[in-house]
Amino acid sequence: MEVEKLVYGIYPKTNELRLHIGRWEKGRIPDAALNTEIESEKRSFYSTVNENGIEHTDPLFNWYDILRPICLITDGIELGALSRFKETNSFYRMPVIEYIGGITIDPADFSPLNENPPLPLYVPNGTHFNAFLPSPLSFYKMSRTTMSYEEFQAGIEKIYKEILGKLKLRKAVIYDPIPYEEKDSLDLSALSEFQIRLVTTGKLYPGNINGRLYSIISDYTPENFEISRSDSTVPGVKLIDGYSTRMENVMDINKILDSLDTERVIVSHREYFDFLPRMIADRKIDLISGIGE
Repeated sequence: MEVEKLVYGIYPKTNELRLHIGRWEKGRIPDAALNTEIESEKRSFYSTVNENGIEHTDPLFNWYDILRPICLITDGIELGALSRFKETNSFYRMPVIEYIGGITIDPADFSPLNENPPLPLYVPNGTHFNAFLPSPLSFYKMSRTTMSYEEFQAGIEKIYKEILGKLKLRKAVIYDPIPYEEKDSLDLSALSEFQIRLVTTGKLYPGNINGRLYSIISDYTPENFEISRSDSTVPGVKLIDGYSTRMENVMDINKILDSLDTERVIVSHREYFDFLPRMIADRKIDLISGIGE
């Protein structure tokens, strides 16, 4: 079996970077100095994942939450009140969407942002790099707007295509942190020119995802895996817990993989690793690198 590994989403910052961000928030260091520190720490992360051949997104050290930078560079979206992210002790600023215009700030260039560390949105790095974008479905559910979902999806997918075009990226992780309801329908056909790895949460229902993607990566159950296998080129399973400090056993994971009826598979994690101490997240990356070996 050919095993691809994926690490996505916000990665925990070192204590040193947290101190730099705290100083920046208090106005003690300028935007450019903070950006230098963020880029330095990103290079360290990239070195680790690239050495182990792991597909990855930007570690998003300059994102306070998974929606905010997209909101801040898109005309027609404002930041609303702090809202709890699912049932965790972390929060996000709820987007308040009047309409979706165009991109107002180039996501590829250094640029200060209001209430957020500076751009660039990502620092692309190597052949294993994927853009990170919140799924239109979860983005809509986590926002306040009078727009219909269909209108919102069409608008935000145009923004996503513009971001990917400006950064010259062909691969993207689309993340759905909100579990699907049976009636939900996600159609990413507007992004069909890109290699999409869709990371889902919770139970999948037939018909939730329209069209065939490169990969649908789901919480592992036989039912979820069957949908992932039928609707994607390379099915994916989440076998590492991004909430728990307990270390998984590679042998147990390999046994699950051996039981799957597939020649290729992607292995990833439940929730992004920012909920863990940095030392534990680093150890989980080491563990991921050994899966399938």
